[in-house]
Amino acid sequence: MSQRDTLVHLFAGGCGGTVGAILTCPLEVVKTRLQSSSVTLYISEVQLNTVNGASVNRVARVSPGPLHCLKIILQKEGPRSLFRGLGPNLVGVAPSRAIYFAAYSSCKERLNHVFAADSTQVHMVSAGAAGMYPYL
Repeated sequence: MSQRDTLVHLFAGGCGGTVGAILTCPLEVVKTRLQSSSVTLYISEVQLNTVNGASVNRVARVSPGPLHCLKIILQKEGPRSLFRGLGPNLVGVAPSRAIYFAAYSSCKERLNHVFAADSTQVHMVSAGAAGMYPYL
């Protein structure tokens, strides 16, 4: 693989990681808010025909859903708040995706001479090796 190909894969991986992080950032914000939220809604059941009169029983605890959380974030904080934490995320994601793409491409080229060219084995072993590359 030429140095130009490696640079192209590094650039493509960095761009792909950046775009993916930007597109998924609002989902990450909503997910984090739902995980850290202490808001709980109770669905109650009212029984009128009991011996002692009316009673109220708590039937279920329901957390607000993702769409409700998204609506609250947009109303109270505005659309920019959906991209909080994007900077640090990009610092980690863009280089890691760039390295992964370049390592995958390099492994795939080498393994095409070991296994049948562009076979399932080539793709699987290349993906595994590229995933392990940062840990070596």
